[in-house]
Amino acid sequence: MPPAGPPTWEVVATVKAPTDQIARFAAWHLDLGADRVTLYFDAPDPAQIDALRHPRITAHACDAAHWDKRRGRPETHQLRQARNATETWRHCSAEWLAHIDVDEFLLPPAPMATLLAEAPADCAMIHLPPVEQLSGGNGHLFKRTARAAGHKSTVLSDVYPTFGQYLRGGFLSHLEGKHLLRAGGKPRAERVRFGIHGAFWQGQEISNRVHWPDLPMGHAHAPDWQSFVDHLAFRRSKGSYRNRDKTGFRLAELIDFLEESEGEAGIRQLYSEVAEATPDLIARLDAHGMLLRYPLDTVTALKRHFPDLAP
Repeated sequence: MPPAGPPTWEVVATVKAPTDQIARFAAWHLDLGADRVTLYFDAPDPAQIDALRHPRITAHACDAAHWDKRRGRPETHQLRQARNATETWRHCSAEWLAHIDVDEFLLPPAPMATLLAEAPADCAMIHLPPVEQLSGGNGHLFKRTARAAGHKSTVLSDVYPTFGQYLRGGFLSHLEGKHLLRAGGKPRAERVRFGIHGAFWQGQEISNRVHWPDLPMGHAHAPDWQSFVDHLAFRRSKGSYRNRDKTGFRLAELIDFLEESEGEAGIRQLYSEVAEATPDLIARLDAHGMLLRYPLDTVTALKRHFPDLAP
């Protein structure tokens, strides 16, 4: 049963990113009222961990000793993320735990405690639908999927004239979103485990969950062209751009085709049309109810929690 009083919540993430990026992620969620942010450093650097010390941050250095105590290091980063999140959930004293990535930010329209107080008592999970951050919008512009705006996928060709028909939801990143999992009062906790986009009990996806379209998760997946290029090789080989089921002409095949036929210029055209906050794209998204404006002010949060790292 949930505890009395305002709902409490925490965040867990497995991180491998520059110190400034990790600090902004943690500071934003601490500013929103997270009781604790737990960070697992996938490639631990003592200097980075030291720079991010904070009374409400728990840091784990995922070195050889860390994994020796936990039945060995999983080969893929996805499995390491899931293992770390599950461990945190089993020791979490807050009522809710969000498992998200370092480039993902909760964007609540009201205080989190107010929103979570409205969760049904029998709800174990809250789905956080993704919105994708646009480059060049000062971090404050996000796009929704066509479906989230109440449209059929055919509208994507109107919004993204060249590439819309090849992109799931019009996104470069995942459409599945993330979740808050209720952690308070954990019956049969040994049978619960986190995945990347959900959670499972006894091997089955937890079904008593609710979808909250008004509590989106902002995904800074490709905040600028250079970041997009820097992550491209990994995402194509091991990350979210792989075509796992080998069916259809998906993002992986689109990028392969553009690279083979037009080189970097073709990939740059894709990024420009679907990820940059150009006046034309903003107007088309706005006309279809697919634009979200949200003041993701990580600088102010950074100054409050990590003043030595603030610009």
